[in-house]
This record gives sequence, C-alpha cells and structure tokens, in this order.
Amino acid sequence: MTAASASAVSGLHLAGSNRFRRTVPSLAALAYPSLIWCGQAVGPIFLAIAVGIPLVGVFIAHALDHRLYPRSRWIAFAVGGTPALYSLLGGWLDFQRVVALNGLQVWTCIWLAFAGIAFWERPSHSPTVSPQLLRQRRLALAHGISAMVIACFAAAHVLNHLGGLWGGEQHTAIMHALRLVYRNPIVETVLLASITFQLISGVRLLVRKLPHTAHWIDSLQAAAAGYLVVFFLSHLSAVLKARYLRHVDTNWSWAADGLLTDPWTVRLAPYYFLAVIAFGVHGGAGARRVMLNHGRAVQLADRTFCVVAAGAAALSGSIIVGLIRG
Repeated sequence: MTAASASAVSGLHLAGSNRFRRTVPSLAALAYPSLIWCGQAVGPIFLAIAVGIPLVGVFIAHALDHRLYPRSRWIAFAVGGTPALYSLLGGWLDFQRVVALNGLQVWTCIWLAFAGIAFWERPSHSPTVSPQLLRQRRLALAHGISAMVIACFAAAHVLNHLGGLWGGEQHTAIMHALRLVYRNPIVETVLLASITFQLISGVRLLVRKLPHTAHWIDSLQAAAAGYLVVFFLSHLSAVLKARYLRHVDTNWSWAADGLLTDPWTVRLAPYYFLAVIAFGVHGGAGARRVMLNHGRAVQLADRTFCVVAAGAAALSGSIIVGLIRG
C-alpha cells in the first residue's frame, strides 16, 4: 500500500468515526422514551440509564469542534435537555385534540431529522465570529441580577420539597406558609417577569457563548442553561394550565402522584432530578466565572463550582426520595 492510499484510508476511517460520533447523541435521544417506559414497566434502573443520555450529549458536544461541525455540536448540546424536552412535548401534545400528533411521534421525527443532519454535515472551515464582549457583559450582568430573584424563590421551593422527606403533610404545611409570600400578586408578577427575562436573555447569551465553550465547565454551564430554558417552559406551562384551565391545586399530590407507577408520569422523575442539578451547575459555573474575573485562583474557582454542583446533586436526590416516598 502506498503512502497516498494509506493516507486516504486513514482519512476515510477518521471521517467515518467522526460521522458515527456526531450521530450518537441523536440516536441516544431516540432511545430515551424506551428507557423511560422500561423504568416504569421493568425497573428504576432504566431511569438511571436514561439520566445518562444527556451526559452523552454534553460529552460529545464538548469534544466536537464548533468551527468544523457547528450543527452537530448544537444538536449534541440539545440532547443534554432530553428529559425537559420530552416532558414539554408530552405536556403540550399528549392531551390535546387540535393536531393528530402526540409527543412521542414528534420526538421521533425531530431526532431522526437531527441524526440525518449530523450524519451528513460536511466540515466547515469558516472562522468563528468573536462575540460582542461589551454587550454580552452587560446582558450577563442583568441576567445574573434577575437570577438572584429566581434563586430566592428556588431556595424556598427546594426547602419546601425537602419537607417531603418527612411526608406529604409536612410538605403541605411548608407550602401553605410559603404561598403567603410567593403567591402575593406583586411577588408573583416580579417572579414571572424575572423568569421571562431570564429565558430571553439566557437564550441570547447561550447563542453567543456556545461557539466559545473551550473549558469543560463552560460546556456544562451551556448545557445546563439549555436544560433550564426548556424546563421553565415546560414547568410554567404545566403549572399555569393546571391552575387556570383545569383549576387543579399544584400541590404535593399534583407533583408526586404516580411518579414511578404511572406510565406517563414516570418521565417526570429524571426531569425533576436533572432540573435541580442543572440549576446548581449553572449557578456554580456563574459563580466560578465571577471569581475568575475578580482575580481569584483557578483552583479555588473550580473547587467552588464542584462543591455547588455536588450539593445540588445531593439536594436533588433527597427531593426525589421524598417524592417517591410520598
């Protein structure tokens, strides 16, 4: 074999390997509903496997070069939000009669299309456009300020759910006390306005930042941001629909009933679990970035992120245990 032919074979092998790697996230997302179904029909171990699907997407997204395969990298990052997106599509499509499509059918079409896009994407050698740093910093500052408002509510909300470790009655008692504050019309308006701004500004920051996520923590922060955008859309639409259209109290029973026993509701277990972790990862990465911008040591900033992320994972696990026990 000549050197030229060996080089050609090596190039074909590399292209095939990259093509397979780019397609894996979409194929993993296609398998996600089956894992959720098995989690209820066979055993919870499949739910643990399903939680790994977003990690596959983020891992491959971080490894891909955005300058060469920008579409595939976006798709892989989107796989990081599979639990939230699957719940969003189910909530919007499975209980309506306007269009003859359910969430699973749309899900399958989306990820088959994405798999085709990733498989056939050709390398692009266009240079990455540098972000407008001044505008991005101002928007990021406003994004962080609105995040503090949401964080206050999230802390109370997590405390409320942790009460579920001592049973539904304890959770309900804490909920009624907290509702005196966060269901005040003024507080509720400020909270909804903050979430709306957070979603819009978060999407704009994500679009600008994603091509420049070189560090693994930056990639995790971007993936967590995407997850939270879809989660808020899903969760807010579900809560508002329950409260104002169905006149259902969004209490402990609404959140916990059938979590591992109902074939539809079981999807909410990884959805809730990863939401709290995404909040901690995104906030911890933001705190790390602030520390670095103020001259703190990289090791200290990275350690802070790891502590916050690990704490969020522990809290999330405790909340899920409480929901299941309830």
